Amino acid sequence: MINIRRVEHIYSKEFYAVDVLDGVSKIRTLLLEIEYGCCPVMDEGNLVGVITYKELLRTHPNRIIADAMRGKPVTVPAEMPLWQAKELFDETGLDVFLVEEKGILSGILPRNLLEIQLGSHIDSLTGLYKSDYIYYHGVRLLENKQEISILFFDINNFGLIDKTFGHTVGDNILIEVSKLLRENAPSEAFLCRFGGDEFAILLPAHMDTGAALAYYLADIIGRHSFTCGIEISISAGVVGGRRHEERADDPWHTMEQLINIASLRSTEAKKTNATLSMAEIQLGDEIA
Repeated sequence: MINIRRVEHIYSKEFYAVDVLDGVSKIRTLLLEIEYGCCPVMDEGNLVGVITYKELLRTHPNRIIADAMRGKPVTVPAEMPLWQAKELFDETGLDVFLVEEKGILSGILPRNLLEIQLGSHIDSLTGLYKSDYIYYHGVRLLENKQEISILFFDINNFGLIDKTFGHTVGDNILIEVSKLLRENAPSEAFLCRFGGDEFAILLPAHMDTGAALAYYLADIIGRHSFTCGIEISISAGVVGGRRHEERADDPWHTMEQLINIASLRSTEAKKTNATLSMAEIQLGDEIA
């Protein structure tokens, strides 16, 4: 079972609340001693904002905290997935969120802390996100009853290439393939390195569109001039469908099943020397 990291796994529960009437100079000194350089702001026991060291630097030291605050604070639930928190940071442009558990202020989530954690979900070789990236977005699309297709790619004979030319050349092949996929996948697609020589794309579109994209990407890779003149081809498995009705099943479980089917189709294509193998799924009632 994929384990999607959530805000509750990373946020800081150690925070110091300040008062709106506290002096800027005093709180600047305080924030220099605090790891993440930000504090919730209270007014007569009520949460009214959050202050960062960056905001204090823009304000005259003789002013009070109320003069330095910019906008209203954003509070997020501890159970929010990290990917959703990243989207919210990008949308708001803020540097810190306050975190609540069961309606009670319980800590802070600075943007830089989130970025550090998400960095561990990026494949160091190719720069692509790892698999939980498309699991999260797939669940989001399923919950919105959107049509999806999943494309799963394997590089053909990659093990033989590794043994014949060495791992350094193999790594270069993976880098080149990932670059081609990134540059030619549509902007609405979600791309990841699934593991080894396997890549996956989540597309918010019907399976026919996913199949057309798979053929297109396979053709681009097949015509590309790779390092050492090695000819590279890929096998693809595509699964698609739409969540037509409410289900009691966990959507994370549904995504696991869809990824598994796409992977099996890719293996089937490789065994039969076909470019592509597809499976259409009625997500409301055909996945056991």
